[in-house]
Amino acid sequence: YDYEGMNRELPVDDDVSEPGSGYLWNLAQKGGVSYRDYGEFVIDPGFLPDGSHSAGYTPDKAALKGHTNEAYAGFGLNVPDQKRANVWIAEMQQFDRDGTMPALEIVRLPNDHTSGASAGKPTPRAFMADNDLALGRIIEALSRTRFWKSTAVFVVEDDAQNGPDHVDSHRSVALVISPWAAGGVVHRFVNTTDLIATMEELLKLGNMSQFDHYGRPLRDIWKSSPDLRPYVALTPAVSLNEKNPRIGLGAEESKGLALNKEDEANEDLFNRVLWRAIKGDSRKYPGPTRMSALELRR
Repeated sequence: YDYEGMNRELPVDDDVSEPGSGYLWNLAQKGGVSYRDYGEFVIDPGFLPDGSHSAGYTPDKAALKGHTNEAYAGFGLNVPDQKRANVWIAEMQQFDRDGTMPALEIVRLPNDHTSGASAGKPTPRAFMADNDLALGRIIEALSRTRFWKSTAVFVVEDDAQNGPDHVDSHRSVALVISPWAAGGVVHRFVNTTDLIATMEELLKLGNMSQFDHYGRPLRDIWKSSPDLRPYVALTPAVSLNEKNPRIGLGAEESKGLALNKEDEANEDLFNRVLWRAIKGDSRKYPGPTRMSALELRR
C-alpha cells in the first residue's frame, strides 16, 4: 500500500500517486503562494530511512521541508486530536501577533478513523467527539484572529471511513466554513475535485490534473457581506475519556484490524465492529443492498 509519498515503506519524491503537476503545495510553491502543512505526508519521530534520527514529524516531500510544523502529529490513533489542535492554535496565535499567516494551510485531524472496539482504547463515540471538538476549537481560534475576515476553511473526510451515509453510500461530509459562506445546505452534486478547484481558484494556483481542471468551483455559496462574529466551539455530550471494554466480542474482533496506518483494516470487519460498538447487538447489521440493472429498469 503506497501512500503519502511512500513506496515500499520508503519516502520517494516522485511517488506513484502524485498528480501530473504535483500536489497543492507544489502549485503554491510554483505560484509564490505561502503554505503550511500540519500532519500530512510526514514520517513519525524516530529513525529515518537514511539512518538519522528525527525529533519531530518530518515531511517526506522536498516541497514541504521548511513548510511543515514538525510538532504536529501525523496519523496515529494514540495522539488525541486535542493535542493536534493545541499545536495548531499556538502557531495561529503567533501568526496573529506577527500579522501574517500562510495563504494555504493543510490540516489533518485523523481520529475519526477510530480504533473500533479495541480493548481499553477510546470508544468510537469518544474518537468522534475528540475529532469534532478539535475542529471546533480550531475554528473558534481562527475566528478570533485578524485573518478570519478573509479566510475560508474546507472540511472533508479523507474517505467515508467505510461507513456508508444513512441516505446514500456515495455521500460523505463536506463543510465550508467562512464569514463569507451563505450557510445552509448546497443542493447540487459536489465532489472533492470541486472543492479543490474552489481553493485553487481563490488562490490562483492553477490545476493539478484534468480532474480538478474540470471541477466545478463553488461560486454560488458566498454572500455579499461577511458575518465576522467569532465562533464558539460546542462541548461534546460524549466524554473524550470513554473507553472500550477490555473483554468481549468486539475487543476480540478488533485484534484482527490493522490500525497502525490509515485505511489498511478489513473494511467489512471494521464496519461490523463499529456497528456493534455503537448500536449494540439488538440492532441487526444492515449489510449491502444491491439490485441488478435489469431489476432497476423494471
